[in-house]
Amino acid sequence: MRYSLLFLFTLVIVAASASPVTAMPVLGQFSSSTGSNNDSYTLGWVKMDGYDTFQISAPNLALSQRKQQIQQNLLDIRDRYLQLETPAAQVSTQRSEGQQPKIYVNGQYLMTVTQKDANLQGTTEEGIIRRLENSIPTLLEKTYRQRQPDYRQRQYRLIGIAFAGAIAIIIALSYFSKQLTRWGIRALGTPLDQSEMTEDQRHQLQDIRERVLPVLQIAVLIATGLWALGLFPETRVWQQDFLSSLKFPITLGIAIVIAYTGIRLTYAVINKIIVGLTDQSNLRSYYSRRTELRISTLTSVIKNITNFVWLAIGFIVALSVTSIDLGLLLASVGIIGLAISLAAQNLVRGAVNGFFIVLEDQFAIGDVVKIGDDAGVVEKLNLRITQLRDAAGRLITIPTSDITRVANYSLHWSRSDLKIPVHYNADINHMLDVTRQVGDEMIDDESWRELILEEPQILGVDDFGDSAVIIRVWIKTQPMKQWDVSREFRRRFKQRLQDSKTEIPFPQRDVWLHPSGEFRVNVQNGMLRSSEDQNYESNENGHGESTNSSTKTDQQPRSIPDDESADTDSVESGDK
Repeated sequence: MRYSLLFLFTLVIVAASASPVTAMPVLGQFSSSTGSNNDSYTLGWVKMDGYDTFQISAPNLALSQRKQQIQQNLLDIRDRYLQLETPAAQVSTQRSEGQQPKIYVNGQYLMTVTQKDANLQGTTEEGIIRRLENSIPTLLEKTYRQRQPDYRQRQYRLIGIAFAGAIAIIIALSYFSKQLTRWGIRALGTPLDQSEMTEDQRHQLQDIRERVLPVLQIAVLIATGLWALGLFPETRVWQQDFLSSLKFPITLGIAIVIAYTGIRLTYAVINKIIVGLTDQSNLRSYYSRRTELRISTLTSVIKNITNFVWLAIGFIVALSVTSIDLGLLLASVGIIGLAISLAAQNLVRGAVNGFFIVLEDQFAIGDVVKIGDDAGVVEKLNLRITQLRDAAGRLITIPTSDITRVANYSLHWSRSDLKIPVHYNADINHMLDVTRQVGDEMIDDESWRELILEEPQILGVDDFGDSAVIIRVWIKTQPMKQWDVSREFRRRFKQRLQDSKTEIPFPQRDVWLHPSGEFRVNVQNGMLRSSEDQNYESNENGHGESTNSSTKTDQQPRSIPDDESADTDSVESGDK
């Protein structure tokens, strides 16, 4: 699926985030001294049984350790509280002169309140003490009540009802899967009629049925189980830890959903705009097909750009979860992008070249073009590659960066370039009239009138061939209709020749033969000689001028091996 790259990319981020990180040294329980100016104080929650109890402050590096110490003190207080026959909580404060207040619960030490705790929470030390005096007894009482048998029985009943509802939802999803799927694809702007769907849309529908619905069913069970864990104080911590561990991947999942939803909604908007632009009632018939081709090409490019934009948005959202400084990241990406562009100049050149191909409408999807030595119908065009389907059915992929010259056979209009052979013995003026009459007949024919834009041009005699005189004809046609018009013109011309009983030209050759007995070939001294040549040479050497009236023939000397030159054979040619 096209969006699998986004999913794989986020998995890489999750795997990277799960890699172990070396622990940094932390500070212990600290005093009111501000310490280093580089220490940035922050707030953190102290939890008990999965509930947020109160907040504390510490430098970033020390916050985790201070939370752990105070939380352990609070858990010890809770355990002793639960062991009391009559549970009761009393919060007290001890403050020595010049010292910070210390909080005790039932005589057991909890924490020391610092001025930073008060400043970051927008209150005073006394305000924090009063909050603790109210919240800690209430929380301990709630902890005790949730461990009683009657409370657990109520929670068990709720869990049974919740799982029964989850099973009912799973059954409903299975039963209404077709209706839910049709509703989903309708919301995404996909046609519901199977005959109108493309192959890619059918695959998407199959993915929804086979993958998305089972994932939803499993998600219902997991959500119910997590909710059940939060009903008991012993398991609530597991729920909190599990959700905390899933915080990063869940956020990334939300980023994926946002990117996917954005892509699908953008596709739906683009498709609706295309439907309006390709309305035949709003287009002139002469340009309607060309407009459709260009719109389909622009649609493909815009969808590719849309994918890139939404993937970039999802990438930025995913990185924001990791608390990475996006300003520094974007600056780094700019430098890295410059380095990559220098290393991948072909990709950059191809993207720029593809942009101008689409902008200038050099060719579009559905055109018949010739790029270099390859010719065919353009099936796919984007900023990176162009794919052609040739006459043999082969799919040819050409990088856009390699496109320097293009011959477009179907841009705006086409031309039938006909070379009609006529027999040498035929009346050439009559053949020109026949050619003109065939063109007029096609113009008058309603089935061919719409395909021919102008009257055929009879250019006249164009060449003298080996066996025929060539008459050249030009016919301006609708784009990609030149081959249909050419075939029909040849068929009609052939029919007119048959009706007029005019001889059709065909290759022929004249062969001249000497009478038998007048041609003799002798092999002497490695040369082939005729008898006439030998008579001519003897007359030249012994008797002056030759008395033979026959014309000297052209000779083609042919060498023979030296070891055979001593042998002389005589070969006579003639009828026996």
